Amino acid sequence: MNATARIMLSGFTNLSEVEIEPVLLTKQTIFQENTAFENSLFALAHQQPEEAIELLNQWIETLPSYDGPADGSDVVLPDVKAPINIPRHWIEKPVHFIPNGFANPKAPRIIYIARNQYFFCQEQNLTEWLWKVHGAKSPKRILDMGCGTGTTTFVYGELFPNADVIGIDLSAPLIRFCRDWKAQRGAGNVSFYQENAEATHWPDNSFDIVHFTYLVHEMPQNNARKILHEMYRLLKPEGTFSAMEVMYDETAEEREARVSRSRTAEPFLEEYMQLNLPTAIGEAGFKYIKRHYDNKFPSSDGMFLTALKPTS
Repeated sequence: MNATARIMLSGFTNLSEVEIEPVLLTKQTIFQENTAFENSLFALAHQQPEEAIELLNQWIETLPSYDGPADGSDVVLPDVKAPINIPRHWIEKPVHFIPNGFANPKAPRIIYIARNQYFFCQEQNLTEWLWKVHGAKSPKRILDMGCGTGTTTFVYGELFPNADVIGIDLSAPLIRFCRDWKAQRGAGNVSFYQENAEATHWPDNSFDIVHFTYLVHEMPQNNARKILHEMYRLLKPEGTFSAMEVMYDETAEEREARVSRSRTAEPFLEEYMQLNLPTAIGEAGFKYIKRHYDNKFPSSDGMFLTALKPTS
């Protein structure tokens, strides 16, 4: 059980109930483990999101900024002219209470600490799941779409040291953060670029595995379908689609309850439930779609899906 869950179970409802203060972070200390304040803020966001938003906004202003050229020219692929095309929803409907969403240059720490808040984001668990599902493969090129702060990308790089592993994200600040973390970790076979996962700049049949972790529930259904089709285009024949996402609950009542619980932080979750991801993967052309429930992946909190691109 993570720290946030322990705080929530203890009946914690307000940050003022515990004597903790935010820790002032710099780019040199930003990779430290979650602070008590951050764990408490996460707990409050689950229980009283309206109250948490004000505190979150104040805290964000104290965080290091990962800004750079306005057009993102420092983070695009070498042969791509900046700026890349950014979907409207990403600008107009930011998620997770973050002011200006993931475009906020001070957002990376918020995404980074989530890796300790949720079971499916914890590095040791990712290592176990991805090795169990993909360990028998020998991929040469792996793409991690919507890489965020790069946790999944780094795990792939360590599991497959002879592979070229690439993480992409719409957020230029997140890509700058990933590159700093790469330097700290010494991850020589991993690279990061700002790209739109709906229409990347690589040719057909470029990758052996294309993966995303918690991505397509953050967008309208039409954009999600574009990403699934782009994954199909990018994969080599017999290449592997891989995804960890919000659970598609079996009954309409369960789906409605999940949407209701998360409506404030997840403005597109209702569209995601209407998408029916396992079905949409097949509609994109993939075969042998499989849900993995035997990897310590709680079915109530998420699902781990794989599929194959057929040879013809």
